Amino acid sequence: MFPDEVTPAEGSLFVYEGAVIADRYRVLGRAGHGAMGAVWRAKDERLGRVVAIKQLFPESPAGPAAAERTRERTIREARVAARLRHPHAVVVYDVVEHESMSYIAMEYLPSRTLTELLEEEGPLVPEYAAELGGQLASALAAAHAEGVVHRDISPNNVLVTTDGAAKITDFGVAHARGEGSATGRGLVVGTPAYLAPEVADGAEPGFPSDVYSLGATLYTALEGRPPFGTDDNQLALLKRVGSGDIIPPRTGGPATDVVLRLLHSDPAARPTMAEAAGARRDDVAAADAFE
Repeated sequence: MFPDEVTPAEGSLFVYEGAVIADRYRVLGRAGHGAMGAVWRAKDERLGRVVAIKQLFPESPAGPAAAERTRERTIREARVAARLRHPHAVVVYDVVEHESMSYIAMEYLPSRTLTELLEEEGPLVPEYAAELGGQLASALAAAHAEGVVHRDISPNNVLVTTDGAAKITDFGVAHARGEGSATGRGLVVGTPAYLAPEVADGAEPGFPSDVYSLGATLYTALEGRPPFGTDDNQLALLKRVGSGDIIPPRTGGPATDVVLRLLHSDPAARPTMAEAAGARRDDVAAADAFE
Protein backbone atom coordinates (compact mmCIF):
# COMPACT_ATOMS: atom_id res chain seq x y z
CA MET A 1 0.00 0.00 0.00
CA PHE A 2 1.06 3.62 -0.33
CA PRO A 3 0.29 6.66 1.85
CA ASP A 4 -2.34 8.13 -0.45
CA GLU A 5 -4.48 5.00 -0.54
CA VAL A 6 -8.20 5.65 -0.25
CA THR A 7 -9.32 3.42 2.61
CA PRO A 8 -12.68 1.71 3.04
CA ALA A 9 -13.59 4.39 5.59
CA GLU A 10 -13.47 6.86 2.71
CA GLY A 11 -15.66 4.62 0.59
CA SER A 12 -13.09 2.65 -1.40
CA LEU A 13 -12.28 -1.06 -1.36
CA PHE A 14 -8.55 -1.64 -1.14
CA VAL A 15 -7.25 -0.01 -4.29
CA TYR A 16 -3.51 0.25 -3.82
CA GLU A 17 -0.27 0.49 -5.72
CA GLY A 18 0.45 -2.82 -7.44
CA ALA A 19 -3.15 -4.06 -7.35
CA VAL A 20 -4.44 -5.49 -10.63
CA ILE A 21 -8.02 -4.55 -11.49
CA ALA A 22 -10.01 -6.95 -13.69
CA ASP A 23 -6.84 -8.93 -14.52
CA ARG A 24 -5.74 -6.06 -16.74
CA TYR A 25 -5.06 -2.71 -15.08
CA ARG A 26 -2.09 -2.57 -12.69
CA VAL A 27 -2.40 0.40 -10.32
CA LEU A 28 0.63 2.72 -10.37
CA GLY A 29 -0.58 5.38 -7.96
CA ARG A 30 -3.38 7.76 -7.17
CA ALA A 31 -4.06 10.55 -9.66
CA GLY A 32 -6.92 12.39 -7.98
CA HIS A 33 -9.53 12.29 -5.25
CA GLY A 34 -12.85 14.06 -4.79
CA ALA A 35 -16.04 13.83 -2.80
CA MET A 36 -17.63 11.33 -5.19
CA GLY A 37 -14.71 9.06 -6.04
CA ALA A 38 -11.03 8.52 -6.70
CA VAL A 39 -8.96 8.33 -9.87
CA TRP A 40 -5.94 6.08 -10.17
CA ARG A 41 -3.10 5.94 -12.67
CA ALA A 42 -2.73 2.41 -14.01
CA LYS A 43 -0.92 0.38 -16.65
CA ASP A 44 -3.13 -1.41 -19.16
CA GLU A 45 -1.13 -4.64 -19.33
CA ARG A 46 -2.98 -5.83 -22.40
CA LEU A 47 -2.37 -2.76 -24.59
CA GLY A 48 0.75 -1.46 -22.86
CA ARG A 49 -0.52 2.05 -22.18
CA VAL A 50 -1.10 4.18 -19.10
CA VAL A 51 -4.75 4.88 -18.33
CA ALA A 52 -6.79 6.50 -15.60
CA ILE A 53 -9.10 4.29 -13.54
CA LYS A 54 -12.06 5.98 -11.86
CA GLN A 55 -13.88 4.45 -8.93
CA LEU A 56 -17.08 5.98 -7.57
CA PHE A 57 -17.39 5.71 -3.81
CA PRO A 58 -20.21 3.42 -2.61
CA GLU A 59 -23.29 5.05 -1.17
CA SER A 60 -24.01 4.95 2.55
CA PRO A 61 -25.21 2.95 4.32
CA ALA A 62 -23.31 0.09 2.73
CA GLY A 63 -25.13 -2.97 1.50
CA PRO A 64 -26.14 -4.84 -1.65
CA ALA A 65 -28.66 -2.17 -2.71
CA ALA A 66 -26.10 0.63 -2.28
CA ALA A 67 -23.49 -1.37 -4.19
CA GLU A 68 -25.92 -1.90 -7.07
CA ARG A 69 -26.78 1.81 -7.19
CA THR A 70 -23.08 2.66 -7.31
CA ARG A 71 -22.57 0.16 -10.12
CA GLU A 72 -25.46 1.70 -12.06
CA ARG A 73 -24.06 5.22 -11.54
CA THR A 74 -20.65 4.09 -12.79
CA ILE A 75 -22.02 2.48 -15.93
CA ARG A 76 -24.31 5.43 -16.59
CA GLU A 77 -21.46 7.96 -16.29
CA ALA A 78 -19.30 5.91 -18.66
CA ARG A 79 -22.10 5.55 -21.22
CA VAL A 80 -22.81 9.28 -21.20
CA ALA A 81 -19.13 10.24 -21.50
CA ALA A 82 -18.56 7.64 -24.23
CA ARG A 83 -21.01 9.51 -26.49
CA LEU A 84 -18.46 12.29 -26.81
CA ARG A 85 -15.32 12.02 -28.94
CA HIS A 86 -13.58 15.38 -28.98
CA PRO A 87 -9.95 16.50 -28.61
CA HIS A 88 -10.90 18.63 -25.59
CA ALA A 89 -12.88 15.98 -23.69
CA VAL A 90 -11.40 13.08 -21.73
CA VAL A 91 -11.94 9.80 -23.62
CA VAL A 92 -13.64 6.84 -21.90
CA TYR A 93 -12.29 3.42 -22.94
CA ASP A 94 -14.19 0.84 -20.93
CA VAL A 95 -16.10 -0.16 -17.80
CA VAL A 96 -14.79 -3.18 -15.88
CA GLU A 97 -15.96 -5.21 -12.89
CA HIS A 98 -13.60 -6.22 -10.10
CA GLU A 99 -14.49 -7.72 -6.72
CA SER A 100 -18.11 -6.54 -6.92
CA MET A 101 -17.07 -3.00 -7.87
CA SER A 102 -17.26 -1.17 -11.21
CA TYR A 103 -14.45 0.99 -12.57
CA ILE A 104 -14.18 3.34 -15.55
CA ALA A 105 -11.02 3.07 -17.66
CA MET A 106 -10.28 6.32 -19.44
CA GLU A 107 -7.62 8.48 -21.02
CA TYR A 108 -4.78 9.44 -18.68
CA LEU A 109 -3.42 12.95 -19.01
CA PRO A 110 -0.50 14.44 -17.06
CA SER A 111 -2.38 17.54 -15.96
CA ARG A 112 -3.68 19.80 -13.22
CA THR A 113 -7.24 20.86 -12.64
CA LEU A 114 -7.94 24.48 -13.46
CA THR A 115 -8.50 24.96 -9.73
CA GLU A 116 -4.98 23.72 -9.00
CA LEU A 117 -3.51 25.86 -11.78
CA LEU A 118 -5.14 29.00 -10.40
CA GLU A 119 -4.06 28.19 -6.84
CA GLU A 120 -0.47 27.65 -7.93
CA GLU A 121 -0.05 30.36 -10.57
CA GLY A 122 -2.84 32.87 -10.01
CA PRO A 123 -5.41 34.24 -12.49
CA LEU A 124 -4.85 33.77 -16.21
CA VAL A 125 -4.19 36.51 -18.73
CA PRO A 126 -7.26 37.22 -20.90
CA GLU A 127 -5.72 35.73 -24.04
CA TYR A 128 -5.02 32.37 -22.40
CA ALA A 129 -8.36 32.28 -20.56
CA ALA A 130 -10.10 32.90 -23.89
CA GLU A 131 -8.08 30.15 -25.56
CA LEU A 132 -9.07 27.63 -22.89
CA GLY A 133 -12.66 28.87 -23.06
CA GLY A 134 -12.79 28.22 -26.78
CA GLN A 135 -11.49 24.69 -26.35
CA LEU A 136 -14.01 23.90 -23.63
CA ALA A 137 -16.90 25.50 -25.52
CA SER A 138 -16.05 23.42 -28.57
CA ALA A 139 -16.10 20.17 -26.56
CA LEU A 140 -19.30 21.12 -24.76
CA ALA A 141 -20.97 22.13 -28.04
CA ALA A 142 -20.21 18.61 -29.28
CA ALA A 143 -21.75 17.21 -26.08
CA HIS A 144 -24.87 19.33 -26.57
CA ALA A 145 -25.14 18.12 -30.16
CA GLU A 146 -25.30 14.58 -28.71
CA GLY A 147 -28.04 15.61 -26.29
CA VAL A 148 -25.71 15.65 -23.26
CA VAL A 149 -25.99 18.36 -20.60
CA HIS A 150 -22.87 18.31 -18.38
CA ARG A 151 -24.55 20.02 -15.36
CA ASP A 152 -21.35 20.47 -13.33
CA ILE A 153 -18.92 22.65 -15.29
CA SER A 154 -16.43 24.20 -12.87
CA PRO A 155 -12.65 24.62 -12.53
CA ASN A 156 -12.54 21.30 -10.65
CA ASN A 157 -13.81 19.51 -13.77
CA VAL A 158 -11.43 21.15 -16.22
CA LEU A 159 -8.03 19.53 -16.74
CA VAL A 160 -5.15 21.63 -18.08
CA THR A 161 -2.50 19.42 -19.64
CA THR A 162 1.25 19.93 -19.50
CA ASP A 163 1.14 21.48 -22.98
CA GLY A 164 -1.48 24.01 -21.83
CA ALA A 165 -4.61 22.55 -23.45
CA ALA A 166 -7.96 22.18 -21.68
CA LYS A 167 -10.06 19.01 -21.36
CA ILE A 168 -13.54 18.76 -19.86
CA THR A 169 -14.06 15.78 -17.57
CA ASP A 170 -16.45 14.25 -15.01
CA PHE A 171 -19.85 13.51 -16.52
CA GLY A 172 -20.99 11.97 -13.24
CA VAL A 173 -24.15 14.10 -12.95
CA ALA A 174 -24.63 14.73 -16.68
CA HIS A 175 -28.01 14.19 -18.30
CA ALA A 176 -28.34 12.62 -21.73
CA ARG A 177 -31.22 11.77 -24.02
CA GLY A 178 -32.24 8.16 -23.48
CA GLU A 179 -30.46 7.80 -20.12
CA GLY A 180 -31.94 7.92 -16.65
CA SER A 181 -30.93 10.67 -14.27
CA ALA A 182 -28.20 10.22 -11.67
CA THR A 183 -30.08 12.54 -9.34
CA GLY A 184 -33.64 12.98 -8.23
CA ARG A 185 -35.85 15.69 -9.64
CA GLY A 186 -35.97 18.85 -7.53
CA LEU A 187 -32.44 18.39 -6.19
CA VAL A 188 -29.86 21.10 -6.88
CA VAL A 189 -27.25 19.56 -9.18
CA GLY A 190 -23.74 20.93 -9.64
CA THR A 191 -21.25 23.10 -7.77
CA PRO A 192 -23.15 25.99 -6.12
CA ALA A 193 -20.69 28.77 -6.99
CA TYR A 194 -20.94 27.86 -10.70
CA LEU A 195 -24.68 27.30 -11.05
CA ALA A 196 -26.83 29.39 -13.35
CA PRO A 197 -29.31 31.63 -11.48
CA GLU A 198 -32.32 29.67 -12.73
CA VAL A 199 -30.79 26.41 -11.46
CA ALA A 200 -30.02 28.00 -8.09
CA ASP A 201 -33.71 28.93 -7.98
CA GLY A 202 -34.77 25.33 -8.60
CA ALA A 203 -35.07 25.00 -12.39
CA GLU A 204 -33.81 21.90 -14.16
CA PRO A 205 -30.32 22.33 -15.69
CA GLY A 206 -30.22 22.55 -19.48
CA PHE A 207 -28.00 23.68 -22.32
CA PRO A 208 -28.23 27.40 -21.31
CA SER A 209 -27.18 26.61 -17.74
CA ASP A 210 -24.08 24.83 -19.07
CA VAL A 211 -23.26 28.02 -20.98
CA TYR A 212 -23.59 30.04 -17.78
CA SER A 213 -21.39 27.61 -15.83
CA LEU A 214 -18.71 27.89 -18.51
CA GLY A 215 -18.91 31.68 -18.17
CA ALA A 216 -18.54 31.40 -14.39
CA THR A 217 -15.53 29.12 -14.87
CA LEU A 218 -13.88 31.62 -17.22
CA TYR A 219 -14.71 34.47 -14.82
CA THR A 220 -12.84 32.52 -12.14
CA ALA A 221 -9.90 31.98 -14.49
CA LEU A 222 -9.66 35.76 -14.96
CA GLU A 223 -10.41 36.91 -11.41
CA GLY A 224 -9.21 34.03 -9.27
CA ARG A 225 -12.67 33.65 -7.69
CA PRO A 226 -16.18 32.78 -8.94
CA PRO A 227 -18.67 35.56 -9.79
CA PHE A 228 -20.46 35.35 -6.43
CA GLY A 229 -17.48 34.29 -4.34
CA THR A 230 -17.62 31.28 -2.05
CA ASP A 231 -19.43 30.71 1.20
CA ASP A 232 -19.58 27.84 3.67
CA ASN A 233 -23.26 28.70 4.00
CA GLN A 234 -24.50 27.07 0.80
CA LEU A 235 -28.01 28.52 1.12
CA ALA A 236 -26.62 32.06 1.33
CA LEU A 237 -24.43 31.37 -1.70
CA LEU A 238 -27.36 29.97 -3.69
CA LYS A 239 -29.36 33.11 -2.85
CA ARG A 240 -26.57 35.33 -4.21
CA VAL A 241 -26.24 33.18 -7.33
CA GLY A 242 -30.00 33.27 -7.83
CA SER A 243 -29.95 37.08 -7.86
CA GLY A 244 -27.93 37.02 -11.09
CA ASP A 245 -26.28 40.38 -10.27
CA ILE A 246 -22.76 40.09 -11.69
CA ILE A 247 -19.91 42.50 -10.98
CA PRO A 248 -17.93 42.57 -14.26
CA PRO A 249 -14.44 41.05 -14.05
CA ARG A 250 -11.81 43.71 -13.34
CA THR A 251 -8.99 41.92 -15.15
CA GLY A 252 -10.87 40.50 -18.14
CA GLY A 253 -9.77 43.19 -20.57
CA PRO A 254 -11.14 42.52 -24.06
CA ALA A 255 -12.50 39.12 -22.91
CA THR A 256 -14.95 40.79 -20.53
CA ASP A 257 -17.76 41.23 -23.06
CA VAL A 258 -17.71 37.56 -24.10
CA VAL A 259 -17.73 36.35 -20.48
CA LEU A 260 -20.62 38.64 -19.56
CA ARG A 261 -22.68 37.37 -22.50
CA LEU A 262 -22.22 33.82 -21.20
CA LEU A 263 -23.27 35.05 -17.75
CA HIS A 264 -26.49 36.75 -18.84
CA SER A 265 -29.18 36.25 -16.21
CA ASP A 266 -31.76 35.42 -18.89
CA PRO A 267 -31.14 31.91 -20.28
CA ALA A 268 -32.74 32.87 -23.61
CA ALA A 269 -30.30 35.77 -24.03
CA ARG A 270 -27.18 33.62 -23.67
CA PRO A 271 -25.40 32.33 -26.77
CA THR A 272 -25.65 28.64 -27.50
CA MET A 273 -22.54 26.63 -26.73
CA ALA A 274 -21.86 26.36 -30.48
CA GLU A 275 -22.12 30.15 -30.78
CA ALA A 276 -19.77 30.54 -27.82
CA ALA A 277 -17.29 28.20 -29.49
CA GLY A 278 -17.42 30.29 -32.66
CA ALA A 279 -17.40 33.72 -31.02
CA ARG A 280 -14.58 35.95 -32.21
CA ARG A 281 -12.76 38.66 -30.29
CA ASP A 282 -10.38 40.39 -32.68
CA ASP A 283 -9.17 42.69 -29.91
CA VAL A 284 -7.92 39.77 -27.79
CA ALA A 285 -4.37 39.69 -29.08
CA ALA A 286 -5.84 40.14 -32.59
CA ALA A 287 -6.71 36.44 -32.45
CA ASP A 288 -9.70 34.17 -32.04
CA ALA A 289 -10.82 34.12 -28.42
CA PHE A 290 -12.93 31.00 -28.81
CA GLU A 291 -11.27 28.83 -31.38
